[in-house]
Amino acid sequence: MEVTAFGDESRTNYVSVVDERDLTTVYGRDAGGAWSVVAAGVDDETAEEVRLWFDLTQHYGFQTPGSDAETGHPLDGVSTPEDEQMPAERAIRLVVERIQARGLDYPVQGLVADRFKAGWSVYAPVDIDDSDPMAFRDMPVGRSVFLVSDAGRIKETSSSIPPPAAEGMFTAEEAYVRRPLAGENSMADLWNEAMRLDSASDGPLAIASFTIDTPDEAIAERASALLAPITQQVAQLGPPGWDRFSAVFSFTVGAEVAQLQFWSGNQVTDARVPEQIALLVRRQRHLAARMPAGPWWRLLLSVNIGAGTGAQLSTDYDYGDRPFPDDHLLAADHYRDDLAAYPRPHTPAWLTEHIANADKPAPRTTPPATGAKPQNQPLPSQASDARPAAVAPHNIASPSGDPSNPMASPRPSRPGTVPRLDTTADWTRLQADPQTITYGKKSIALDQVEWVSYTATQVAEKRFLFPTFYQNYWTFHVGQYPYYSGHKVAVSFSKGGRHAEQPQGWTFLINLSKQYLEPRLLDDLITRVRRGETITVAGSVEFSQDGIACTKPRFSLPWASISPPTLHNGIVSIHQTGVEKPVVTAPLSHPNAVLIPDLFNALAP
Repeated sequence: MEVTAFGDESRTNYVSVVDERDLTTVYGRDAGGAWSVVAAGVDDETAEEVRLWFDLTQHYGFQTPGSDAETGHPLDGVSTPEDEQMPAERAIRLVVERIQARGLDYPVQGLVADRFKAGWSVYAPVDIDDSDPMAFRDMPVGRSVFLVSDAGRIKETSSSIPPPAAEGMFTAEEAYVRRPLAGENSMADLWNEAMRLDSASDGPLAIASFTIDTPDEAIAERASALLAPITQQVAQLGPPGWDRFSAVFSFTVGAEVAQLQFWSGNQVTDARVPEQIALLVRRQRHLAARMPAGPWWRLLLSVNIGAGTGAQLSTDYDYGDRPFPDDHLLAADHYRDDLAAYPRPHTPAWLTEHIANADKPAPRTTPPATGAKPQNQPLPSQASDARPAAVAPHNIASPSGDPSNPMASPRPSRPGTVPRLDTTADWTRLQADPQTITYGKKSIALDQVEWVSYTATQVAEKRFLFPTFYQNYWTFHVGQYPYYSGHKVAVSFSKGGRHAEQPQGWTFLINLSKQYLEPRLLDDLITRVRRGETITVAGSVEFSQDGIACTKPRFSLPWASISPPTLHNGIVSIHQTGVEKPVVTAPLSHPNAVLIPDLFNALAP
């Protein structure tokens, strides 16, 4: 392609092409060297907005953000004015609320807050030498550190990332979202120069006041113009051949939920919205917040590619005229913090009630008499307060400590408690309890589940002259047969870092499965085999009264010639007695592969 060839030859990361209508298409080269369209058919100011966003998400992290030396980047050296800084006590309170709401295994007592340009770094302190500039190396590897912006946004990072790098990137993100428009920058420079000249004069102060005012129409135009590149970026997340998509962004300053679905005919595909696009949406919301109506609570986008009519884009700002669906509703404290960051003249009555109900103390209940049948608990989606439930941490680890081996018995819940989860995973609301698992718009009852799978995987990316980058992925899937076309709920988590802690949501789901799901599935499969049936697990492994068989690779072995299955690095291996090489292996990502060891123990003579 001529554009990318020109970019490679010029050793630039961006190429802009202007058409006959004076509209700009921006091509960008990402951190891996691949070229793509960053924005198509936009005006000059929007092109500059998106160029800066792309540079921040793809290239800024490879510089030295957070250091005292300026790199010349427009987002360097930006700090919050002193009168707009959040008190340290409030930053700590927000972090404590986050820890308790998500049930994180993290101390809530004795937290400290260190100031940096954009906010506060909140963490549980350890004994290190403060005089040593490399003291962060002595912190526990992979321990969470919470970065809190002065506007109330919280980003969980890891102590394995050097603080200057993490804080610098966080500061640049905040600076991008809240940067003034191009014309306002010029006016601010004019004000600074006027003040300098006035202070240098010998006469009385000539300038009594100076106001930088941007018309509402200009603000609305800039916010609206940014919707096109957001839509273009979202469109690239879909499967080949999609003909329409629907996206919903439910945002506050402290919490975000994004749901995205693509249609290819009658086939529906869920897609994850990455953090980079969420940053661009965050910027658009900040611009929209300066309009008279204030910031939207939900942004709804849909695109329909009609035959011969081109793409039809539909957008809607939702200001909460009606209550939000349960899977879009955030915890009350997030809306309270958002109102503090973006004051508005009117708050919907239902949202005011939602916030007020969260402040009411929970009613005291009398324990049931001994032997009495406990009453049914309301599901998370039925609760009047959508504040995420605090979930007691459950640690699942293999005897060897290998996070890819989630087969060890989970810690049981305390007697008399019902485990509940209400959180987000990859920008999508996740709710779970012993009756139901709901992820976004998909829900499944545990008593209807026919198979389960879960995995933990770490990928190491070795880069020349750069440190090795580690990315961790955790999955949890449940569903009904047929495996590929049946109803299912698929939840995924990801986190960077060599020693990243298992997500509490993933751990909770595995505990839930081991306590309330897998025993039923196991009993059902064992009963069927003892009845004379042949069952299939992990896609192709067949269990019968005679032994174990498989069609690919093809084998059939009686029970007497099979050794107990082994598990290593997330793979279940079945061996013929006395043979080192397994006859078949089954990843834990395959349906019900996790049940193979227990099936063998129950069925082998």
